[in-house]
Amino acid sequence: MVHQTTYLKEVETRVRALPIDLAYKAFSESVTKTSLPFLAVRGPDLNHAVRAGFSFYEKSDDEVLRIWDQVWSQATLRDVMSLPLIYYRWKSSELTPKHFSVFKEWMERIENWGHADQLCQLLSILYERHPKLVEPTLRQWNRSMNPWKRRASVVSTIYYASPRRTPPSRKTVLSLIEPLLRDKDPYVQKGVGWQLREAYNLWPREILRFLESHVLELPAITFSYATEKLSKSDKTRLKEKRRASRR
Repeated sequence: MVHQTTYLKEVETRVRALPIDLAYKAFSESVTKTSLPFLAVRGPDLNHAVRAGFSFYEKSDDEVLRIWDQVWSQATLRDVMSLPLIYYRWKSSELTPKHFSVFKEWMERIENWGHADQLCQLLSILYERHPKLVEPTLRQWNRSMNPWKRRASVVSTIYYASPRRTPPSRKTVLSLIEPLLRDKDPYVQKGVGWQLREAYNLWPREILRFLESHVLELPAITFSYATEKLSKSDKTRLKEKRRASRR
């Protein structure tokens, strides 16, 4: 039997053979603030590598999950760590509670915005299918000292509002957002704003009332994201309310 470290080496070797983009490296490192070594392989090339296949694809789903879990846990390159996330986005129709038991442990290695949101996309799919399984973890993360877990607790609810998706209730979404309205971490602030924007797409009147009630609590980043879809008049009115409070 081939030892699993052989598969990790196979994946790393494939990634190291892909073209790199130095301009993308400079941009991405400044945006994601990753501390991981980064080759700067473009997303389309990583996607192609995943779809082209690896030798372990012939194994059972459980064994493939174990191998991707090892890749995630032991890889040292940010580019390599992206491959398990890309693979399961490709296979999102096949996600099961067994995947959730693994994915929630992957959060422990999250240290950059790119991986965080790729993982949240998978978690949002599992949350839609298995809310009673996933929601307790999101509520636990909502109170975590780890800012990436706090961000995930909201971003995993409505990744993007879409007619093809079934969101959780408005009450559930807002109950996870409200404790983080004054969060000091910029990535949490962006995540909260993003989800308020997506919630507005689903429930415009109710979310506008929520924003009106909490407009003075929102950090500038959160306010900017949350009000992107508002009418010009509503956004101006809320801005004026914030200005008036600072006079």
